[in-house]
Amino acid sequence: MIPDPSSPQVREAAEELQLYLSDILPPLVVADAFKLLIKYPPSLVASRLREWTSSQYRPGGEINLSDYITYAMRKVNVMGEFRLVPLEPFDAFLEALKGLVLDFCPVEERETLRENLTRLSETSGTLTGSVDSLIRRKSGPGETPVAAAGGPPLSAEEVRGLRRFSLLLLRIAREMSADDPAEPRAPGVLAHALAAAARTSRSPEEFEQNLEKLREVGLGGETADMFRTLGNNLPGWIPPEPRPEAASAGAGGEAGGAGTDAPAPSESGPVAAMHRIVAQPEDPGEVARRFNAMVKSALEQFNAGALPQAVTVLALAERIVAEKRVDAATVEAVKHMGDEAIDFDRVRKYAEVQRFHGMLRRVLAFFTATSPKGLLAELLREPKRERRRLILQLLEVHGTPTREEALERLRSPFGQGEGDEKWYFRRNLLYLLRRIPPARDDSLEEDVDRAVRHAVVRFPASLVKEAVANLGQLKHERAESALLSLLETLERMLIRPAGAAYDPREARLLLDRVVAALARFGTTGARRAVVDHGLRKKSELGDTMARLSELSGQDLSEDSELVERLLAALKSNAPRKVLGMVLHSNDQNARHLVEALSTTPSPAVQEALEDLARRFPELEIGKAASSALASLEEAAHVPDVAADTRSGEHENLGLPAEMQKQSGTGR
Repeated sequence: MIPDPSSPQVREAAEELQLYLSDILPPLVVADAFKLLIKYPPSLVASRLREWTSSQYRPGGEINLSDYITYAMRKVNVMGEFRLVPLEPFDAFLEALKGLVLDFCPVEERETLRENLTRLSETSGTLTGSVDSLIRRKSGPGETPVAAAGGPPLSAEEVRGLRRFSLLLLRIAREMSADDPAEPRAPGVLAHALAAAARTSRSPEEFEQNLEKLREVGLGGETADMFRTLGNNLPGWIPPEPRPEAASAGAGGEAGGAGTDAPAPSESGPVAAMHRIVAQPEDPGEVARRFNAMVKSALEQFNAGALPQAVTVLALAERIVAEKRVDAATVEAVKHMGDEAIDFDRVRKYAEVQRFHGMLRRVLAFFTATSPKGLLAELLREPKRERRRLILQLLEVHGTPTREEALERLRSPFGQGEGDEKWYFRRNLLYLLRRIPPARDDSLEEDVDRAVRHAVVRFPASLVKEAVANLGQLKHERAESALLSLLETLERMLIRPAGAAYDPREARLLLDRVVAALARFGTTGARRAVVDHGLRKKSELGDTMARLSELSGQDLSEDSELVERLLAALKSNAPRKVLGMVLHSNDQNARHLVEALSTTPSPAVQEALEDLARRFPELEIGKAASSALASLEEAAHVPDVAADTRSGEHENLGLPAEMQKQSGTGR
């Protein structure tokens, strides 16, 4: 059954005929359309030929209307000459069509047209020239422009792709004629057309021709406009990070490497189009220009809040680099200078949200200045606290590469004469080691070595504090030994301050950190050292009993001797009743001891706390004992907690130690 002439199939076939006449579609692609059209009266095709010639003809020009009609009829004749349609119905169709085109030809040109139509068979075995050649040079009687054959046969998929591209061009052209020419074209349509141009092009030349056709129908002429259009139509999902083996395969050319123009199978339409736009030109200078424009478009996407799209474009840039399509000098320049356009307010917002870190890391790693090496170099010379804080955030985002760089830089020798900026820098490196956990199978030896080398009292106190925080997190016998040594050294320094490296106030603050780290270390030796220190009650050392509170949160039951010492101290410092009167010994010390024992579910501890709660319910010590009893049942199930490793967040800003202590991050 033949479709109705107004059906979508017939309209599409007629549209393909006009695209064929305009040299957008090759004969093979429109063969099916011709097979359908010749089933209808020739007047249907004649009306389309009339529309096409009217759109091409310019009154007063060198080329007559009959020349355009002759050209169109030669294109129609090719379908029969190449046997792309059944010959018997086509011959009859063509003869009838000749008479119809004579009717809309000007009277004064009909004789010339009639003569040209009788010569159509003389073009047998050749392809007609393009309509451009007709415009450039009027084709006289008997002259038949000849075009070279168009390369290898198209596959079925290429035919479908070329048809889709052509229909998109037609759609854009229709929008231009229907809408205000000043209005921008729909970016989605243009992006699809660019993607189709990439898929259907079999050579750099063919792709450039397709791009030129897109420019003619409204796509911005600048390469940057193409990247913006394509980038705006990338998916907003999170692309997976490339596997190391995939990256090496790309570098070696196995999966779309150097020497192949085909995009990787996983590339989406817009990505494939970007890949071709950059990689296909033969001129290295043009490749470099386009590569730079593509990276800039990625930064525009990033600054506009389109993080997944920016990551996708930069991943393509890395792939093009791995394929060695861009010379090394260009890549180096783009990576060194490209980050200058990045919006660091946007960077800060992404850095504050954990789920964005994977994508943000891929953007930062592309540019030299925001790579771990670049950020560490900036951190060393950056004087502004707020900027240093952002740099530390970004270094944390990088993760393992930052940790490796920090370890490497801490290997270098140093001395007491280092400038302040070097000490601050080393402190920040230690902070990063603590914030970024090592890989599961990594040895702790190197981390311990770096912390021990910096936990020396002759170094600035701020640096030693950071090293102490690291040692408290590292469950290693060398770390415990270093902390015990520091504790002894600081106690001796405060008791005999002559020639001390620190003033008493600074030494006591450092002592707070050392005792806290030991308390959370969890070993018998570390806990006993804390209790020994707390029970010394040397005024020069500060409030040693208050430091016993650091044992809170741990079950001390396994060390009965330690528990007995704490209970004895609690008894001697707790209030007593004599003749009905309450005699206060040292309520504050007693409260610290209750806190130290509050998570130790020992019968002796429970009995002591019950006694205090019963005898002194109105006093603060009795209330503290009641609170401790309420939590004892849970104490046995509370795991040991690591030392608070976040102190560097304030310290790296250079805040005074007292402010840190008040904020709860310093001691």
